[in-house]
Amino acid sequence: MRRRQLLALSVLAPFALAACGSPGSEAATTGTTGTQGFSYSPKGYDDLTIELDRPAERIAMDFYSAAALAPYGIKPVAVYGFGQNESPGKSFDQTGVEVVGTDMEFDLEALAATNPDIIIAYGNDKGDGWTWWDDKLKDQVAKLVPFVPVKLDGGTPEDMFAQYAAIAQALGRDTETGEIAQQRKAFDAARQRIRDITADKDWLTVLLANFSPEINYTAKKLGVAKMLTDDGLNLVGPESGKDTSWAEVSWEKMSDYPADVILVHDASTDYEDNPIFKSLPPVKHKQLGTWDDKRAYTYDGYTDWLGELADVLEEAKDINKD
Repeated sequence: MRRRQLLALSVLAPFALAACGSPGSEAATTGTTGTQGFSYSPKGYDDLTIELDRPAERIAMDFYSAAALAPYGIKPVAVYGFGQNESPGKSFDQTGVEVVGTDMEFDLEALAATNPDIIIAYGNDKGDGWTWWDDKLKDQVAKLVPFVPVKLDGGTPEDMFAQYAAIAQALGRDTETGEIAQQRKAFDAARQRIRDITADKDWLTVLLANFSPEINYTAKKLGVAKMLTDDGLNLVGPESGKDTSWAEVSWEKMSDYPADVILVHDASTDYEDNPIFKSLPPVKHKQLGTWDDKRAYTYDGYTDWLGELADVLEEAKDINKD
């Protein structure tokens, strides 16, 4: 239910396409943290700079940001938002971290009790609050603690990695060497494996689908879909509307979009016994994989998934050649 709720919100949210960037380049203009204080200018928010005259040491975050910053050794004092029991919440150690809200719920008093220096989370259009806060709550939080936005605009995983690397750098962490550099290298290698497979199988077609009993959603413009397209996958499916990255497809229309491989979204529910699902050629040929646009933005998580995807693509046969 929670994944469906977040999917519904994302279906309604407009997404712009963001350009790719390396972890340090163009992601943000950053200052320093430490004895000189904290300064950060996030990419995508013109003329916005968050500054403190003291170090930013006690940090509240949404679950997605906590997961993404954990590989840099940054642990929050408080967390909230979507993903507590899913990929984001499972990607960092929650021991000793105060949960001040889950999903759309938020406890302002509990947040205040953790005495945070800043909040890092998915930002709204102006960058002055969490993307799902109403104006009243946004203003209440602003009186308590500065908000550091992460731009959520349909960027690729690499774009999101770059934003979080810029924040980590502003917080004084090393983003170019050590373990994080090895994780980035493994991620790049996993993407190269996908590129090698798609170059060898130029006929390969893939459908990204999120199934439910009543209606299905397909995607070609989400950030993760853009990454796969950049790496040579030919994604099929209907075009989405101008204000969403998702397209709705009835069960009766699913066969209109033939594919060699179907990737089933992790949030899909109650679809396995549907006779139309069973009749789809990739299902009959067992050419199925998984995907998730709500996966935590960690190199390790994406590297593992890309490895699983590569295994599926390597074994896939051309089932639509006739």
